[in-house]
Amino acid sequence: MTKKKMLRLFFVFFIVQAILSIGIDYKLNIGIHPESGKFAIWNTAHPMTIQDRIIEEFQPDQYIKDQGLKPQIYGSEKLYQFFERIFGNQAINTFSLLRMLLILNITLLILALLLNKHLSHIPKKGQVIFEMIHSFFDELTTETLGQKFANFTPYVLTIFLFIWSCNIIGVIPIPGFMEPTRNLNVPLGMGLMAVAVVHYMAIKNKGLLPYLKGFTEPFFPMAPINIVGEFSKAISISFRLFGNILGGAIILIVISSLVRFILLPVGLSLFFGIFIGTIQAFVFTMLAISYIAVELYE
Repeated sequence: MTKKKMLRLFFVFFIVQAILSIGIDYKLNIGIHPESGKFAIWNTAHPMTIQDRIIEEFQPDQYIKDQGLKPQIYGSEKLYQFFERIFGNQAINTFSLLRMLLILNITLLILALLLNKHLSHIPKKGQVIFEMIHSFFDELTTETLGQKFANFTPYVLTIFLFIWSCNIIGVIPIPGFMEPTRNLNVPLGMGLMAVAVVHYMAIKNKGLLPYLKGFTEPFFPMAPINIVGEFSKAISISFRLFGNILGGAIILIVISSLVRFILLPVGLSLFFGIFIGTIQAFVFTMLAISYIAVELYE
């Protein structure tokens, strides 16, 4: 494609985006028209402030309550009532999170099964990519923990792939898709799991009594501070991931609203989703490995 044709395509795309942005403050309705009583498609004024957009995106239950809307999950009153009985005023938010985690887990499982089924001595492109990723994290694990603990590679690789998938799934332009890691429960759960593995390995490597004695060093009164320090590892690693992903999502909504969703949000979404998401997944993984190394070799 010549440069001239690319510029024309870009210009057409920009004009289309500009025309579509005119209807941003209107809500598309499909159903029985309240005036005519017939099935129809019509627009109603639906102005939203940036604050409203943020609340609707991150606190849908609160937004529905403030707007006096009828709370439902995909039109199912029974499904909403089920989640409301369990999760209270976080029913929709929780449903969205669980749905995304289910989609991610099923997708990763299917990819793993397909990859395993089509393994061959002469690898194809997909196998080559995964072998390169595995080799990278295998070297990273052995260099940090030593060859003796090379069996940690699957654990380390799983952490990275899961968090990376959670961080970038918001880039996919499908309504309802959101990053699970922008919900504190997911990063905190991953952080607690990582720290639990650290202390399990410490007990296994040192023994229970030497492990417990380590909390009293350099002298016994330091024990409470050392215990709090270990809990702070989970808080630190979790909130670093949570803050970066949530902050990126909020910035994207604010800037998108200011430019009326014309062109710029596409680049921002790719930047925060792919670039920042990859970096944060790698940082989380490296910290998890570092915590294990400290306990094994201190």
